[in-house]
Amino acid sequence: MSTPTPKSQAFDTETRPATDPPVQNLPKVRDDAPVSISDRTGSNRSALNAPSESGSLGRQVAKHLRSRIMQGEFSPGARLPSETEIALDYGVSRVTVRTAIKLLESQGLVDVRHGSGTFVSDFGTEIKAGIQELRSITETIREMGFEPSMERHKGETRAASEHESARLDLMAGEQVLDLQRAVFADGEVVAYSYDVIPIKTLDAQMLERMGQGSVFKVFETIGITPARAIAELHAVSSQEIAWGPQKPEQGLFLLLDQVHFDKDGKPFMYSKSYFVEGRFQFVILRTR
Repeated sequence: MSTPTPKSQAFDTETRPATDPPVQNLPKVRDDAPVSISDRTGSNRSALNAPSESGSLGRQVAKHLRSRIMQGEFSPGARLPSETEIALDYGVSRVTVRTAIKLLESQGLVDVRHGSGTFVSDFGTEIKAGIQELRSITETIREMGFEPSMERHKGETRAASEHESARLDLMAGEQVLDLQRAVFADGEVVAYSYDVIPIKTLDAQMLERMGQGSVFKVFETIGITPARAIAELHAVSSQEIAWGPQKPEQGLFLLLDQVHFDKDGKPFMYSKSYFVEGRFQFVILRTR
């Protein structure tokens, strides 16, 4: 089965060549100082201030740079603009830029060569995610240039198992939502998600919405924001996990087994996400 080809998207960014020419007489920028760009028209600053944006400035800058890479503005092997140039472009400090570059590096999208600059990696056409990132699958798929979609296979309430109760700190027999979904990128299945969610905080409307898109988005409507997750990774070979016409023939998956916690340290979802071998690639940044 072929790997989906990324779609190009329109972004509110200014167009520039893949390898920028040298910039003369750039003003010196302190590491912790935001840069004024009031004299720059059509800059990315307006996009960063858009109401739809969320997360830290570093993550927002990383998201925009990732989008520019994915749409081909910076081709594999091309050098990104310097920290000072990016700081000027986005109206942020160099510390923020470094945070953004670190995020991109952890996802395998760029290669930081000290003394030479930051270069775009030849990352192929797989969907990439940093293993340490806590984000929804659909968000990751969309930011890599694919169109995400979901197919809800199962959604029913039942009593939590002993194992699930222990992971979610529930009383014996408490009711949970058993949610099973197939996750697609450009119409091709890339993962199968098994989620267990305590229903005590959910009304009937929210129960119905679960599984129709990002589960994180539904939680955000009731003030629950994922702050951290404790996860385990396992290689799995099974014919019992997948379903549907795109069921992988070999039955090989990478299992991300994790419990999600809110900002108060309370568990609110237990997930088993089975990523289809060869269609979703996780990256671990290892340094000495």
